[in-house]
Amino acid sequence: MTIPRLNIRHELPRISIRQEQSRLDESSVNLADLHTENRQARSNKGITQSSMQLDNYPSRRAWGARNMDDFTRENGQKGLSNAQSDASRRTQEAWDRIENGAKRGNDLAQKFKSDLFAPYSSAENLVEFNLMPEPEVTAQPARVVGESDEGDVTVKINAPSQANLHFTPGHAETHLADKGYIRRWVTQGNYDIMA
Repeated sequence: MTIPRLNIRHELPRISIRQEQSRLDESSVNLADLHTENRQARSNKGITQSSMQLDNYPSRRAWGARNMDDFTRENGQKGLSNAQSDASRRTQEAWDRIENGAKRGNDLAQKFKSDLFAPYSSAENLVEFNLMPEPEVTAQPARVVGESDEGDVTVKINAPSQANLHFTPGHAETHLADKGYIRRWVTQGNYDIMA
């Protein structure tokens, strides 16, 4: 008698997983902009030359050396008044000689002599002593002029308030690749190894 044999063949179910990793794209990060403005410092200062002006004309004038303006101003009026007084005096003398020249006791030679030496014997021509005025000296010392420029170094940083990052989230998909099975059958006398 043959013994029946139970044959079982099975296959487990298979799951397929398709997975994609999450990504962070760093190439889209905005970098900060840096701008620098540099103005060099400058002295901008200089020194003026010292100077001195010496006006010795008042001293020279006291000694009688006058410039043309003073000479013409002083002697122009004096010459005009002297010419007027001399013309008047000469006219008066001429009339006096016309009227009294032939009279007895009128000695014209003595009169000419006294008129000739009268300017040298008068008290007006005495020597006067005056102090000579000192020269006028005006001095200006050297001065530092100009304003310094301290310069400026300005750094401007333009940084975005947010990073411009591109994030791709990962995901996973699962599906049943094979359902699996269990098969059973009966053979007589031996197992079915081929099935």
